[in-house]
Amino acid sequence: MELWLEGDESAFKGVVNHYYHQMYSFALQMTHNREDTEELVMNSFLRLWQHKNRVIYVSRPDEYLFGILRREVAGYARKRVLVAEPMENIEPGELGTVEHPQFNIKELRAKYQAALDKLTPRQREVFQLSREQELTQQEIANTTGLSINTVGNHMNAALKVFRKEMNEYPNALPAIFFSFTTAELLF
Repeated sequence: MELWLEGDESAFKGVVNHYYHQMYSFALQMTHNREDTEELVMNSFLRLWQHKNRVIYVSRPDEYLFGILRREVAGYARKRVLVAEPMENIEPGELGTVEHPQFNIKELRAKYQAALDKLTPRQREVFQLSREQELTQQEIANTTGLSINTVGNHMNAALKVFRKEMNEYPNALPAIFFSFTTAELLF
């Protein structure tokens, strides 16, 4: 490494030969893919070559080189993170099924409808604008002519009715609000 840093460009081959196997072993433990590991190691050597002017001032060039490799592996890992697909973009049939003896969709639909029926007309309107049309409380206030505080009060009252009506299915309540529209629950 010292010869290369002093200007002997041909000594860089010795640097690669000396550190390659250590770096390869380290990166392979993280990636579990030989081709990707080889590319990450070679990219690290390339960056070392490109930043030779910085390495001259580093007290431990070998640590600097492994630092480059760690950043390469971290970048690789970030690219490999699964991308979450929004639920509304997934067809219900693609989600699969879960067998749960206490979970009955017909009962859920009946409970949901019963909760809707217990709402006042204004509460129901506000609730449906919020959940079905995904309007904000401000947008609902503008649409209905109600104050934003009144909209909030109607939403709180509606949610209280739903919590009471759906008390047998406390874990299903968020799923109902986020994955189904009222029309889907009714039919």
